[in-house]
Amino acid sequence: MLKKPWLHFLVLGLFLFMAGRWAFPVPKPVLGPPNAARLQAMTENYRQFSRAEISTEVLSRFIDAELRDELLFREALQRGLQYRDAAIEQRIIRNMRFLDADTQADDATLVEQGYALRLPLTDEVIRRRLVQIMERLIVATAATARPTPDEIATRYQRDVSRYLEPPRYTFSHVFLSAERVDEMPGLIAAVEAEQMNSEQARALGAPFLSGYDFSLQSADQMTRVFGAVFAQELTALAPALGDWIGPITSVFGQHYVFIAAVQPERTMPLEEVSLKIEGALVREAEERAVDDWVDNAFVGYEVVRS
Repeated sequence: MLKKPWLHFLVLGLFLFMAGRWAFPVPKPVLGPPNAARLQAMTENYRQFSRAEISTEVLSRFIDAELRDELLFREALQRGLQYRDAAIEQRIIRNMRFLDADTQADDATLVEQGYALRLPLTDEVIRRRLVQIMERLIVATAATARPTPDEIATRYQRDVSRYLEPPRYTFSHVFLSAERVDEMPGLIAAVEAEQMNSEQARALGAPFLSGYDFSLQSADQMTRVFGAVFAQELTALAPALGDWIGPITSVFGQHYVFIAAVQPERTMPLEEVSLKIEGALVREAEERAVDDWVDNAFVGYEVVRS
């Protein structure tokens, strides 16, 4: 066999091909550098809300997030996912009509024209939509298992302090504005002397836009309506069912408060929060599935971070 010249050439050619693949591998597609405009927007938002300069660590996380989304965007385009979503088509139609308000073309024609103009490559809304579609596709193919009752119970025990509910108060109040607080002693005396209920006492006060009856209010909820001082004073008095307490100061004036019910601090049982815990565990599993997929996909790219 080796005396046949054509076989020599075949073996030599195969050897040279394999040697070339080893010595000169096919270059990987380049991913990056991150889009400067999107990265700038993320850093500006961070400075605005944190009121601090961005650290190297935070900037690195932003770069990772931008590269991750770019990878998912490219993978979605490679799979043609931009052609299978009604929301993307509606976005293209909207953009095409914005570009030419006088167009008489029907929707199907506008979609075709939009694809021809490569609108999915330049529209940030479509880009974000494709990233989300790709994430859902990864989750759907990962077939993550639902959390078991034991896993839910274990998470509940680990995070049981999160399910501590503060005391809650059901109350009514009589309100006097800041200009009328000097009338409060007389109001209180009249309520006590006549043994008025909350509805009768309300006639002695001023209108209050947020209402007069509040049910199962925590300190945080009271703070949002009346201000922090009101919440602090009411809870510090440790009122009991049927008590009139006050006057209590708010950002609006003073209040004489009738306590209709008190729900003590309690830890919510597992039965009340199991669905919430299950949902959190499912989301975590889905996020891990996407992260694992992205990590594996990164191997196929030459990643440029800057």
